[in-house]
Amino acid sequence: MERITPSLIRALHARKRPGDIDLGLGEPVLRPDMGLFEAALERVRLHGAPYSPNGGFTELRDAIALHHGFPGRTAAANVCTTVGSEEALFLAIKTTLDPARDEVLIVEPCYLAYPKLCILEGIRHRTAALSPDDGFAPRAAPVLEALGPGTRMVILNSPCNPTARVWPEAELRALAAGLTARPGPPVYVLIDEVYRELYYGPEPPASMAMLYPHTLTVGSLSKSNALTGMRSGWLIADAPVIANAIKVHGLVNTASSTFSQWVAMEAFARPGSLAAHRPLYAERRRALLALAERHGIRLVPPEGAFYAFIRLPPHLAADSMAAAERLLDEHRVVAVPGTAFGPSAEGWLRISWVPEEATLAEGMARMAAFFASA
Repeated sequence: MERITPSLIRALHARKRPGDIDLGLGEPVLRPDMGLFEAALERVRLHGAPYSPNGGFTELRDAIALHHGFPGRTAAANVCTTVGSEEALFLAIKTTLDPARDEVLIVEPCYLAYPKLCILEGIRHRTAALSPDDGFAPRAAPVLEALGPGTRMVILNSPCNPTARVWPEAELRALAAGLTARPGPPVYVLIDEVYRELYYGPEPPASMAMLYPHTLTVGSLSKSNALTGMRSGWLIADAPVIANAIKVHGLVNTASSTFSQWVAMEAFARPGSLAAHRPLYAERRRALLALAERHGIRLVPPEGAFYAFIRLPPHLAADSMAAAERLLDEHRVVAVPGTAFGPSAEGWLRISWVPEEATLAEGMARMAAFFASA
């Protein structure tokens, strides 16, 4: 436990003062659909708020499985509802890996919880870094090259937090082919798809679970439906993995919140609900790109999620933490240092572009002034 450091994102957020512009925390500011809550409250009026089964209500688990439509995983037995996606990540690691034998390979830059969850379970982990030279474009080759004899799980995120890149189907197919050809026991792929519904290309992102049978998929309603506080997440996997995940979930949490599950049921029952916010984010993304061009800020054009990875100018690139602290202290803008997402992301800042356009514009102007004056 002493090796697990507090979240840099939360630490910087806690230093925010009244009047500061928060481009740090990855939390939607859109209001959720109140109809989901009203329908869930009606269920409470009729049925109270009892425990659900440990793995979640069958109706919801079926709906999640059918929505994703992964081959061989279209039933409730393939889904465990969880208290947010982070518990789903924990359950996947806890129930499939042996700390005495197995190793995890994490694709970096990465969401900061992945290595910490490995540390929590005493599981060895290494990283396979994508290259900043091409904006951290997802590629199978460096991941396959980094596999070791003990590697039993690869963790990746698409669309990605922090880079906002999406894994192309061709690269996922190459990764699947390489892992399939590998001798010995199968290597799991744990893919975090919490931003699955937020994409800005013509087609939805490809999913590894459609291409590789040993995939464990994590999802939630936090980002797609602006329901971070409802803690509605899930893990999708083969039935034996889910059976073990439900054992752990039952011991840790008994079950997910009944009310949260009922809200989720309504979301899945309403066609288009999970994609309703995407057009709004697409408009905000256009504003972000125009602002970056106006101020000469170099960033990776977001392909999904609601983040932008910004390259620090050379005179600030050596220490992204110091740059983030100065940006907050001197220009009153919260951003996250790249180093929070792994050594390969040093020299970058992550911002979240969910605020209203006027707030985003002011934040980008202050950032440009900092870059010019530092």
